[in-house]
Order: sequence, then structure tokens, then C-alpha cells
Amino acid sequence: MDTNSTASAKPQREHFWDSLRAVLMLLGIPYHVALSYMVGRQWIVKSGEGVTGFIELARFISLFRMPAFYLIAGYFAAMLLARREPAVWLEGRFRRLGIPFVTSIIVLVPVMNWFCEISNLPLQAAIDSWIGNSLKSGGYWVRHLWFIIVLLYFCCAIAWLARAKTGFAKARLPERIDRLAGRHMVAALLVLAAIVGLWEALAVEAFYIAGLNTNIIQEILRVDQTIIYAPWFALGCFLQRSRETVAQVTRYSHLVAVLAVIAVVLAIVTKEQVHPALFRFIETFAAMLMTQLSISIAAHLFDRPIPVVQRFTAASFVIYLFHLPVICGLVFAGQYVPLPPLVKAVAVMVLTLLISYAAWLVIERSKALALMFDGGMRPAPVAA
Repeated sequence: MDTNSTASAKPQREHFWDSLRAVLMLLGIPYHVALSYMVGRQWIVKSGEGVTGFIELARFISLFRMPAFYLIAGYFAAMLLARREPAVWLEGRFRRLGIPFVTSIIVLVPVMNWFCEISNLPLQAAIDSWIGNSLKSGGYWVRHLWFIIVLLYFCCAIAWLARAKTGFAKARLPERIDRLAGRHMVAALLVLAAIVGLWEALAVEAFYIAGLNTNIIQEILRVDQTIIYAPWFALGCFLQRSRETVAQVTRYSHLVAVLAVIAVVLAIVTKEQVHPALFRFIETFAAMLMTQLSISIAAHLFDRPIPVVQRFTAASFVIYLFHLPVICGLVFAGQYVPLPPLVKAVAVMVLTLLISYAAWLVIERSKALALMFDGGMRPAPVAA
């Protein structure tokens, strides 16, 4: 990065980044409901029925949701480190993410695990399984909170770099590279997809070949997800320091949209037909193109403060924490409701959003609850 060129004036807040991050978190609701109602497949909670097309829906959402999330996380990290001391920023990250992480493991995850067990087993067997897994299974403790572990790794890494390397916190991408990537955005996306795809195909495969997918290393420490999403977080950091590139990434492109559709279809079709390493390479193209497409659409739709969107943006983290326990409870209860599976699935999505949002309404009114589940309540973002 070039440290000679820094922004001289504080820019107006780009609201769409906050909004897109919230949308990606809220997509966890249809994603996990789709997993619960897959035809002929069993997930952690048993619905006893399935909806045609939900396997494909889950695969589609999973292609780009977390890559885009970590890219945006990197974008915000680079932006905030240019304004704050690394130690102060990192302390805020641990308070914002770490406290809700611990609270959720203690309060929410055990409830979710119970619904999963009782949906699959008779009462006594469910009790025994719940106790046994709670005592020995790392994945059983972490569940949908794994992304916090990985995000804190990345926050520690970039904070260390900002502290150790003079000028890193305000460095910018060299102007020549920035201009080249901005002028040839589609080509740049495809080249980056190939590089990241090779990394994910080879590094993750090496991780599994080495036998590192153990209870501690994979289920608790989540090293495999760290390997997968590290390039996306880094890309977000570089993007935030690139004037020309970010200007192009936020613009809609028909060519990118067409290529994204082709890549998504190819990834969905080849999911179980090719070697996992090859599939990781293929899906990276879908992730890269869909991420740019999502950013450009968000930049068009949410380029200004919208009160309703801001409310859900502020609530999105708490909604994410609550949504999976709520889904598991509703899916379990849905076994005893005589409705078509599709109607049940849609009802579970809507009720999950409403119940999780209601939880946030309660939490935002209590400083103690806000600290426990949201790391200290913050107001919805406003224009600079």
C-alpha cells in the first residue's frame, strides 16, 4: 500500500455498507429454514418433511453470504483503523462481539440444542444426548456463533499490523494498481476469483488431508473457516483503500450479472458431482461475482438513510443471535401442525423475524441486556 496519499476530508457515511451487512445477516433466516426443510435430507433439527427447491435455495445463499460478509467486515475494519488507535478499536471489537458470544453460548445455544435433540429423539434419549454432547462436542457449543470466533481472529491480525507497521492504518493501494483494477473491473474480479479459488481449494484440502479437522482445531477454534474467509477480509481492507476500484465495485454491471448467474448455476449443479477442492474453486467465482452484484444493488437501493432500514440494521446482530434457536423451536413445534410444508416454512421465516426483532426491542430498552446481547447498544447509523 502507498502511504503518501490519504484522505484529507471525512467522507459522508456510505449507508449501503451497513444495510448490506444487515441483509447478509438476516439471510441466515431463509438459509437455515431451507436447511430445515430440505427434501430427503436431515439437518440438526428434524422437520419430518421437505420443500422442493430448498436444497438449491440453501446452496445459493451459502455461495456468497459469508464471503460478502467478511469482505464488508474488512472494509469497516480498514476504515475505522484509519480513525482510531488499534488497541482502542480492538477493545471495542471484543466488547461488541465477545460479550454477546459468551452470553449466547450460555443462554441461547443450550436451548437451541435441546430443540434439536427433542425433535430427533424420545424424551430420555434426548436428555442423555443433550447432556453428553454439551460435555464433549465443541461444535455443539459454538453452532451459528462460529463467525464471531473467525471475525475476532481477523480483527486481532489487522490491529496488530496497524500497531506494528508504521503508516499501515492509513495506507492506500498504489494508485497504478487501483486505476488498473477500476478500469478493468470484470477482469479483476475474475482474476481475484481464480486466486482466491486456488487458495481455498488447496489450503483447505491440505487442512483436511493433514487430519486437522478435530474437535478443538475445527469445531472450537474454527481454523478451517479462518483459512476460507481470510482472503475475503483482506479484499475488504484493500477495497476500502482504493478510490477507483471501490467506485467501480459500487456500480451495477450487466456483464457481471450475467456471469454471476452462470457461475451460480454451475456451482449449484456441480456441488455433488466434482471433488470438493474443485468445487471450492468453482464456487469462488460465484461468490466473487455475487458479492460485487450485491454491493452494486445495495449502493443503489440504500444510498441514503432510510428509517425502517436503519432500524433493522441496528437490530440485525441481535436478530442473528436469536434466529437459529427460534427456528429450531418453531420447526420442532411445526411437526404437530397440519399444514403444507411450504406454508410451514414461510411461517417459520416470518415468525422467526418477528420474534427475533421483538427480542431486540426488549434488549434495546435495557442497558444490561444491551451489553449482554449487543455489546452495548448503539444508535442506528446516521449521515455524517
